[in-house]
Amino acid sequence: MKFHLSLKEVWRILVTYQKKDNLENHDLDLDDYKSNPYTYLKWKFYFITTCPILYLLIRTEIKPNHVSLFYAFLGILTLFLLGLPSENKIYIYIGLLLAFTKTIFDACDGFLARLKNQKSISGHMLDWYGAHVNAIGFQSGMGFYLANNENEIFFYLAFLIPFFYAIKLKPFAYTTIFNEILERKDYLDKTHPIKIEDKKNKKLEIKKETQKYYKLFSSILDDRARSVDFIILLFILELNFNLQFIKYIFCFLVFKHFIIFLVNIFIVSNNSWLEDKVNKIRK
Repeated sequence: MKFHLSLKEVWRILVTYQKKDNLENHDLDLDDYKSNPYTYLKWKFYFITTCPILYLLIRTEIKPNHVSLFYAFLGILTLFLLGLPSENKIYIYIGLLLAFTKTIFDACDGFLARLKNQKSISGHMLDWYGAHVNAIGFQSGMGFYLANNENEIFFYLAFLIPFFYAIKLKPFAYTTIFNEILERKDYLDKTHPIKIEDKKNKKLEIKKETQKYYKLFSSILDDRARSVDFIILLFILELNFNLQFIKYIFCFLVFKHFIIFLVNIFIVSNNSWLEDKVNKIRK
């Protein structure tokens, strides 16, 4: 289905929706420059760059899921460009530009889905998948960049990023349980019936306190745009002023993924955690 909205109409619909969505769901005022200057400027950039692309996309038969897959492909391309030998820095700069602008297409797929009435669970999944691939591509690309410029050991460390993403026990547990519920729910109910356990408030308070510190640690240099943009800034400074930032950032990311891996093992190995998750679905 094709639409023929003017550029002005595309701007109005996109900006109105994003401002309302961010205010209602994230308590974020996109017009408040003083409180959130970075967010204000970044969204202005999104609006200016996304609208012309959407203006063209709505006149084609391209589907939202196609845009989401292209968004994911940008993560692979970023990894490839950052991993090229850095004698010619233009490839690194292109890779950094892709990492900075990739979320333009993240905004495009949602707009297309709403406009063309093609919102779907698969589209929602692909949206998260695209972010997942871009995070792995950018972080692994940092490792290959360091391998070309610092030490060959970073070739091996670069593979630890996708490795730690792949062996996280919590996502694996979710996938396994979802498959069990989807394919063999009766068997699961028979072999693992619902258990109701009493919980002490003190334990819950300790758990919440632990979660607070874990979330704080996980938020440091996470996959969100502000963290990626900060690393890109350090990249540019390193490339132009012979400074060294990226190897420390990368080593921290490897350490962070290792800690998250250990926490995942601790959480999932606790029988009550997975039982609680499954019971929530059953109720």
